[in-house]
Amino acid sequence: MNIADSLYSASEEPYFKAKSLMLSAALLQEAGEVKQAVEYAVKAGEICKNSNDRVQSAEIYGFLATQFRRLKLYSQSTSYIQKTSEKAGQIEDTKVRSRIFGLIAQENANYEIDQKHYKKAILLIEKSQVYFREKNTNQALFLASNERLLGDCFYYLAEYDKALSHYTLASGLLEKFQDNFLKGFIYSGISAVYIKKKEIKKAKTYIGFAQKIADKTQYLDLKKQIYKTSQEYYALEKNFEKFSQLKIKEDALTEVIAEKKNFFINNEQTSLINENEKLQNNNIILILASVCILLILSAMLFFYYKRNHSEKSGNLPREVILSNKILANTKISENSKTLSPQVELKILKKLETFENSIMFTQKNISLSSLSIYCCTNVKYLSIVINSHKQKDFNNYINELRIKYLVNKIRKEPQYLKYKIVSLAEFVGFSTQSKFIEAFKKEMSVTPSAFIKSIKEQQLTDRIHT
Repeated sequence: MNIADSLYSASEEPYFKAKSLMLSAALLQEAGEVKQAVEYAVKAGEICKNSNDRVQSAEIYGFLATQFRRLKLYSQSTSYIQKTSEKAGQIEDTKVRSRIFGLIAQENANYEIDQKHYKKAILLIEKSQVYFREKNTNQALFLASNERLLGDCFYYLAEYDKALSHYTLASGLLEKFQDNFLKGFIYSGISAVYIKKKEIKKAKTYIGFAQKIADKTQYLDLKKQIYKTSQEYYALEKNFEKFSQLKIKEDALTEVIAEKKNFFINNEQTSLINENEKLQNNNIILILASVCILLILSAMLFFYYKRNHSEKSGNLPREVILSNKILANTKISENSKTLSPQVELKILKKLETFENSIMFTQKNISLSSLSIYCCTNVKYLSIVINSHKQKDFNNYINELRIKYLVNKIRKEPQYLKYKIVSLAEFVGFSTQSKFIEAFKKEMSVTPSAFIKSIKEQQLTDRIHT
């Protein structure tokens, strides 16, 4: 922490200041100092606003999303995930963009694990793995992190052989890395599987590996996890003295972690209550002022309409009055659909940037969220999509998703190995049936038939070669 603070003081450029703050935030998070970790990350985020560094901003928002999710403050976490997605969609470097989207999918998977939706989490992790398989810095670390999560999911689903397979793969990916907290979680997971399989000797070996790492780190969540797994081991071995000692340690650590989290949550709630009180007071004043203005305007309009109506209706036939009303409504309707060329061009440029990103693969993309991205309203955006793309919003998004996936399948062979449900999840479809329907609409064949044709073509090409 002292070194990180010194780096911040010595840094002049915003990028390095934010970087040093995030180093401090990561250290504080490991030590369970949630409040300070969030404060450092928020400060780093404010610095990034001035530097306009999208990559760094996305990483900071992602870190904050994780912290709020761990605190079970899911609305705040979702808000930061949305911010991360927006920044990631604007990153030009495809490899960096893939890494950020991989982390977003991983964070969403962690949320589903929190909710005990393990099968949903597995699909999200598989989607994350596709992003991480793009050659990135520390690729093995990211892939190992996901393999560990897959191990956790299959463990909770009581599919212990699959869990062990993923934990072992994660361990292999980290073989060249020094001991770290991720290795600790993996060893603890392997030990937990062997305990369920009643293979005591193997369980003891991996408990030892995990404990060795836990003794060197201040990562409180890792220590807690290992205390818990060790208790299961000693219960199996019927060593109740050791079991009791570890139970006391786990309870004490749980209390420390809970105290730190509750302190932060209580501060957050107090802050929100104060803000709400201010907003309510301001709203009462605004409402009273609005009511007064509306009453005055209503009175003025009433007298104006009454005078005009009495003058015009006396001189004009009823049919003419009705005709004028219809014409007036038609003009209003036409005007509502008319956009200035400047506004239209601005929206089209934003859509072009959007189409070159992979934001359309996000499940929560909507006409409303896209209109915010395009700096316009829902009505104008809908008009531009209908007139320039010749389709409604849903079909427009589906077309982008299918074209993107088809391009991936044709160029990158690994996509041929994925199940249809995983491909659907990868490009943002909520169900497999909707994905198949959209794919068939765009390509005139089902995804399975398309993949089969690509495989056959590849086989033919190899034979000719």
